[in-house]
Amino acid sequence: MFYYTIIPFGVHMITYWSLCFIFFLLDLKYLDASNNNWKKYNSAIITSLFNQVFITLPALYLLSSLIQASIEGSANDRIHIQFIKLFFIINISNIIFYLLHRLLHYNKVYKYIHSIHHEFVEPIAVAAFYAHPIEHLFANTLSFLIPFIMFGTSYFVMILLIVFGTIQTILAHVIYLPKSNDHVLHHKKYKYNFGFGGYIDKIFQTYTKN
Repeated sequence: MFYYTIIPFGVHMITYWSLCFIFFLLDLKYLDASNNNWKKYNSAIITSLFNQVFITLPALYLLSSLIQASIEGSANDRIHIQFIKLFFIINISNIIFYLLHRLLHYNKVYKYIHSIHHEFVEPIAVAAFYAHPIEHLFANTLSFLIPFIMFGTSYFVMILLIVFGTIQTILAHVIYLPKSNDHVLHHKKYKYNFGFGGYIDKIFQTYTKN
C-alpha cells in the first residue's frame, strides 16, 4: 500500500501544491485585484484539495493491487518495450480524457457536472482540479490510471508520469503562458480543444488556436 498509494499520492501532492504556490505569487503580482477569480480562490483551493484527498487517494488505494501487478509484470521489460508502453499510456490516456471531456459537455451532463470547472473562464493554476467529484474521478484520475494498469511500466516511470501529468494539468490552466495555450482557449470557447497537445482535437476537427 505504501509504495503504490502513499508515495504516488505524496509525489502528486508535492508537485501540485508547490507549483500552485509559485503561480499564486504570480497571481498576486499580475492578477488584478478586481478579477472575479479572487472571489473563488479559496473555494478553488478547498475543492481541489477535497478531490485529491477524497477521490484520487481512495482511487489509488482501491486500484493499488492492480497497479502493483502491472508494475511487477513489466519488471523485465527491455528499454524499447518501455518506450512503446509509455507511448500507448500517454496517448490512450489523452484519447480517454478527450472522449470523457466531450461527454462532459453534453447538455445536462455539462449543466450539473462540468459547468463547475468552467466557472473559471480565465483558469488559474489552483483551479486545475476545481471540478465536480464525478468529473475528477473519471476525467482526471481514471483516464490516467486505466491506461497505466493496462500496459504497465517501471515504478520510476510511473512516478515520472505522475509528475509530468500533474505539471501539464496545472500549466494548462495558467493564463500567463502564451495565448496559444489550448486549454485556456477551451475555457473561453467551450466547443474546441478538448484534449491535450492539439493532435487529438485535429483528428476530430475540434481544434482552434485563436
